[in-house]
Amino acid sequence: MAELLDEKEVRKLQLVGGSTYVLSLPKRWVDDMHLKTGDPVSIVRTANNSLSLLPSRNSQSTQTMKSNTLIAQKDSVESIKRKVIAMYLAGYQLIEIKSKGGRIQLNQKQAIRDLVRTNMIGTEIVESTPESITIQILTSLPELSIADALKRMFLLTSTMHRQAIDALKEMDAELGEEIIHSDDEVDRFSLYILRNLTLAVQHERILRDIGLQKPSDCISYRIVVKSVERIADHAVSIASRVKFLKSTLEPSLLQKITKLSEESLKVFEDSIAALNKRDYLLADSVATNACRIAEKEKEFTDSLEESKKYSSVIKFVLEDIRRTAEYSSDIAEAVINETVQDVISENNVKE
Repeated sequence: MAELLDEKEVRKLQLVGGSTYVLSLPKRWVDDMHLKTGDPVSIVRTANNSLSLLPSRNSQSTQTMKSNTLIAQKDSVESIKRKVIAMYLAGYQLIEIKSKGGRIQLNQKQAIRDLVRTNMIGTEIVESTPESITIQILTSLPELSIADALKRMFLLTSTMHRQAIDALKEMDAELGEEIIHSDDEVDRFSLYILRNLTLAVQHERILRDIGLQKPSDCISYRIVVKSVERIADHAVSIASRVKFLKSTLEPSLLQKITKLSEESLKVFEDSIAALNKRDYLLADSVATNACRIAEKEKEFTDSLEESKKYSSVIKFVLEDIRRTAEYSSDIAEAVINETVQDVISENNVKE
C-alpha cells in the first residue's frame, strides 16, 4: 500500500532473483510523463545520495527548449534586452521574438543584434523578418567548464583593473575607452556561467558536465560570478575618471593609489585561489585583509584636502579600489560557507 503525501509516494523495495531490486512507480506519474511499457528510464545517483529517474527520451530536452515572446513597438530597448537575457539565462535553446501587430522597430532590432553579438556566447540570429527575430543558442554543453569560464573572467577583470590604474597614471583616455569595451567580454562569460548554473540546478547530468559536485555549488558560484562582474564594473569606473583629468596627479598620490590597488588585487587573486582550492583558511584571511584595505582607504580619503586638485576624482577611485576588495570578501565568504563543514569534520577527527 502506498502512502501518499502530496507529491511523494512511499514504496517498498522488492528483491527479485536474489540480485536485483525492483521499485514500482505510481501509474498516475507514468501517465503524466506519457511513458509506456518498454520505454527506457535512466536512474541517476545524485551528489546528495538521492536517486533521480529520468525518461531517456527527455535527456536532450535542454537542447530543444523554445521560447516565444511578444514585444510592442512602444517597448523600450532596455526592456527588450532584459527579456532576451532572461530567456537566455532560463536555458532556452531557441528564442523567437515577435512584434505585436506590426514591424519590429529598427532601434529594437539593432539592440537585439548588438546584445547577441556582444553579450551571449555561442548565440546567433538564425532568422530575421520585419515582424520577428529568431535567436538560436548553438553552444552545446559543456563547451567550457565553470572553472575555465570563471578563470577567463578573473584574468580579464584583473587586467582591466591594472590597465585602469595605468590609464589614470598616464592620463590615457584611449586606454580607458578600451577597458570599457573589455567589460562586454566579462559580461559574456558572466551570462554564460549563470545560464549553465540555471540548467545545472535542473539537470544532474549538466551539473557533472560543467564540473560541479552538488546543487549547492550553483548558489556559491552565482555569488562568485556576480562579485567578479561587479569588480569589473569598478575597473570601468576607474577608467571613466581619466577624462576628468587635465593634468597628471601628484607622483606621491599615484604611488599610494597604485599600492592600495595592488593590495586589493592580491585579495581578489587570493579569493579565487581559495575557491579553486576549497581553502577555508585562505578564504578567512581574504575577509580579514579586505577589512584592512577598507581601513586604509578611509585613512587615505580622510587625509585628502578638499582643496587639493582632483580630490573628488581620487576619492571615487579609492572607493572603487575598496569595493574591489569588498566584493573579493564576498567571494571568500561563499568559499567559507561551502567549506566550513570540512573544517568541522577535520576538527572532530583530531579530537
